[in-house]
Amino acid sequence: MPRKNTSSKRFGSRYGSKIRRNVDEAESKEEGYERVAAGVWKDKETGKKVAGGAYKVDTGAEETMKKALQVETEELEEAKEAIEDDE
Repeated sequence: MPRKNTSSKRFGSRYGSKIRRNVDEAESKEEGYERVAAGVWKDKETGKKVAGGAYKVDTGAEETMKKALQVETEELEEAKEAIEDDE
């Protein structure tokens, strides 16, 4: 069974299979973006460079931030209700 000709073959047997697999996925599957370097992505349509993760454009930071803000908002609302109840 012949091996697939992937972009990580340039590393040979170095760096480990998991790292090479991540590089292959990053360089082939990201829709709309191409990997320029680790953490640097280029939008194929507009040509703009974007900062992201080493192997994926989306690092998940946006979701984490939204959850943190939601928790803070809920805590503020509870504090306001407590103050209004005391008055």
